[in-house]
Amino acid sequence: MLYIICTPIGNLNDFSLRSINTLKQVDIIFAEDTRVAAKLLQHFDIQKKTKPFHEHNENEASEEITELLKSGKTIALLSDAGAPLISDPGYPLIQNCIKEDLSFTVLPGASALINAVILSGLPSDQFSFYGFLPKQHEAKRKIAIKLQNSNLTNIFFESARRIVKTMSIFSEVLNPDTQVAICREMTKEYESIYRGTIKEMMARIESDEIPLLGEFVIVIYPGLSLDEGLDLDENFCLPFLDYLSPTEASKLIAKITSFSKQEVYKFLLRISK
Repeated sequence: MLYIICTPIGNLNDFSLRSINTLKQVDIIFAEDTRVAAKLLQHFDIQKKTKPFHEHNENEASEEITELLKSGKTIALLSDAGAPLISDPGYPLIQNCIKEDLSFTVLPGASALINAVILSGLPSDQFSFYGFLPKQHEAKRKIAIKLQNSNLTNIFFESARRIVKTMSIFSEVLNPDTQVAICREMTKEYESIYRGTIKEMMARIESDEIPLLGEFVIVIYPGLSLDEGLDLDENFCLPFLDYLSPTEASKLIAKITSFSKQEVYKFLLRISK
């Protein structure tokens, strides 16, 4: 059996009891960085053999793990933080397991992606995850242009040393009133969430209000605010409220328009007053 184990993204107390017990029982632990894994294992008094599994050896390591699983060994796969395979190595291994009909399961845990979506305060019924942004300026710009027509919340991982350049590109391309949340050092002692328009975020970065240290997740909602006049007709929406609650009506209207349920719900509450 292969156990894909989600690790804490900053606070070791978030590690589940099931994950701890599983790591104590498996035969071998494969880790993205064995040095990072050693600190985690030492904290929970787990003494197990660890081997590397990272982007530079994942094909070879996947073959090795496949053979170990075939021989009856139990294996755990760890990332440095969060869920393996989510912006981390592991896809070839899972494909091998499916092809060879080898059992695997996921032990859930902390996720920077999900934490950021919730903490952002932006619409969470539909979202798109891009992982780490490309380093090249033009590649980032193409993504920013793509966001101009998005009605979804979009999530990006970014490093402290590149976030200024990334936000500058987004601010050049997107509407200055685009809603943004910058999530920094989530679950850690100095967790900070900054919310506002992209114009406001750039001003806060330039004034050094946002420390350029630690790990960042950027959450962007390019959809225009309904309060600023989207093409959602009040006369079209009001009849729905004659027969349905705002919650039920928002679900139905969202299905037949390009707006999210949350947008429609807020709009319905406003026009029904």
